[in-house]
Amino acid sequence: MSDVKKPLRLKPSAPLPVSRPNRQPDWRILVVDDDEEVHAVTRMILGKVRYKGRGIEILDAYSASEARALLEHEKQLAIILLDVVMESDDAGLQLVRMIREELKNLAVRIILRTGQPGQAPEERVIIDYDINDYKSKSELTAQKLFTTVIAALRSWESIVSLERTRIGLEKILDSTGSLFQVHSLQQFSSGVLGQLAVFLDCKPSGIMCVQLDGRGPGGTVLPCDLRILASTGAFGDCMNCTLEREACTHLDMVALVRKAMEERCNQYTEGYTVLFFDADGILGTAVLMHAEGSDADAQDRKLLELFAAKISLALANTVHYQKMITAEAAANTDYLTGLNNRRQFLRVGVSLVASAYRSGSPLALAMLDIDHFKRINDTWGHDAGDEVLKSVAEKLQTRFRKSDIVARIGGEEFCVIATNLTREAALELFEDFCVSLASQSISLGEESVRVTISIGVTTEVSDNIDAMISQADALLYRAKQEGRNRVVIQ
Repeated sequence: MSDVKKPLRLKPSAPLPVSRPNRQPDWRILVVDDDEEVHAVTRMILGKVRYKGRGIEILDAYSASEARALLEHEKQLAIILLDVVMESDDAGLQLVRMIREELKNLAVRIILRTGQPGQAPEERVIIDYDINDYKSKSELTAQKLFTTVIAALRSWESIVSLERTRIGLEKILDSTGSLFQVHSLQQFSSGVLGQLAVFLDCKPSGIMCVQLDGRGPGGTVLPCDLRILASTGAFGDCMNCTLEREACTHLDMVALVRKAMEERCNQYTEGYTVLFFDADGILGTAVLMHAEGSDADAQDRKLLELFAAKISLALANTVHYQKMITAEAAANTDYLTGLNNRRQFLRVGVSLVASAYRSGSPLALAMLDIDHFKRINDTWGHDAGDEVLKSVAEKLQTRFRKSDIVARIGGEEFCVIATNLTREAALELFEDFCVSLASQSISLGEESVRVTISIGVTTEVSDNIDAMISQADALLYRAKQEGRNRVVIQ
């Protein structure tokens, strides 16, 4: 995707990724026996068996050691048909211990088939070894083998399903717990992409979009547009995309996201998962994740719905927090300069002054006023005056430390509280600022202007901030009387 200057609405005719029938893989069964005839007969009996629309894939091992090597990397075996006596009298039993204790594979169904029951008595083996069935080869007819295998497959499927649910719930709890701590909407969105990729067990490759409500004249509802909050993987270059048809290279994916927004529900196609987040305080949000070759089944979808519900709560929490922070910032910030306003200056300043008074620490409180500011407004207009105020505010913010408080308290007046600053250091700092400001031009479009500032500073710390402000204000008045563009300190 690329950035363009004239965004257009995405037409609804963009093609959607189609959902193709997902052919489930065959059930995998491992036959471990040193008799080739047993392998051949087993393959003949089970070769055409189908259960739940899936065939049976048979893997062969002719010794316990061969089976051990195969099991090191085979993770999706449903059943092991296992002989007991092979390279040793108890080779099969030792393999059972390895599977359960070393590989920690508790799901695979192990069915012992032995031609010499006397060497491995059924009662002792069932008690001592974690096997699921015990059959004598002589009694295991074609019908009984079929029945035994189908019963084992049903059992294995239930166990795997429960384990998937457990793991999925753990991932949901882990992911949403961390997201509840994120308060930046962009950080939250990036976190959602990462957590969804973990949940789907795929590489992070997707986008998260928010739906914007557009209203025309007279409250007419216009088509809603999308804004990308986060992108990753193959969609990593999408952050600045305007979703214009001629420029966007992922229109089919965007159409799938829009479909989720319109229907207000999750969407699933082959390789794509789109979750819709129904969060209070926001029109609509959706995340699309591309997972090559995946297609969520019914169980996955239930977990994803739970995942989406939990994320929606975290998203609502993030939006609420940002609104609260925005409202608090608006109440404490000067709308023009972005500095603290008088309310915030007094709120924070009271505690700073009181703390310095109690501890005997040095502190400087300064009142600053732009010289002849009315002349600037009268000559260039109020917009020019605003530009001067913003420029002076920016220079004040740059010059002073984050631990200091800089505020615009009205008109062209500013106030600064600088902590741990002696009288000599305060005089040097404010005089340097006075000289620096006077030497710089402030651009007013095609024009430019130089301004000066008068400053009154008190370093006599009191337990009353109002008294210190009055004292600094009186010193500021003296600075103006003495010719402006100067610092008077006490």
